[in-house]
Amino acid sequence: MFPTLLRIGSFTLSTYGVLVAGGYATAIWWLEKRRGEMGLSEDAFWDLVYWLFGGALIGGKLGYALVERDVTVLWHDVRYGFVFYGGFVGAALAGWVASRRHKFDFAKLSDYFGVALPIGHAIGRLGCLAAGCCYGRHTDLPWGIPLAGDPSRHPTQIYEALANAGIAWFVARVGLSRVRDGRWRAGSAFLLYVVLYATARFLIEILRDDDRGAGVLGLSPSQFVALAALVAAGTALTLRRKPA
Repeated sequence: MFPTLLRIGSFTLSTYGVLVAGGYATAIWWLEKRRGEMGLSEDAFWDLVYWLFGGALIGGKLGYALVERDVTVLWHDVRYGFVFYGGFVGAALAGWVASRRHKFDFAKLSDYFGVALPIGHAIGRLGCLAAGCCYGRHTDLPWGIPLAGDPSRHPTQIYEALANAGIAWFVARVGLSRVRDGRWRAGSAFLLYVVLYATARFLIEILRDDDRGAGVLGLSPSQFVALAALVAAGTALTLRRKPA
């Protein structure tokens, strides 16, 4: 679509990279505005952000290597080739470690990331559109876009960007507000995000047509992870959303 934003001699600036960075920056900006609510000092906030960022990068790259079943992708090009769920797990683990180090309330902080994460993800998916990856199957619908040799494909990147934007709004409006006023336990807004995203991802994957790794029973690896996340988070949310 529009993979290169700027080219000066041998230097190229990818649209994908700019939009992914923009997604991270926007999510961090949203969180920084609520740093006081989260109970974090400025130093603690940025330390947590660095841990999460590093965990997301490492987890995303390892997830890509696992899906592709090829360890060489780890060093081919560090700018590309990431799997969202790998990054999600990596960031969650890094956040837990950082919380243990600084004695943060991990559950409380996770509720805010349940809003920030889909905000950044929505912007990042537009980078996938620009790069021409994560594309959908052929469609005769009027909003089909030309990609990967097909004149009309489902714009699955846009579907997921819109889904993430809607999820961010809903988690902020419903989940986070209920945690704040005590109707739900800490951590419930984050679990709500996991449930909503897992549902959206599973459905959007049906329309995908790019290489997503070897699947089983007609389901992609991301669909299996989405199902597991949906069951686990849905069960936990049901048990946690009412105060003790």
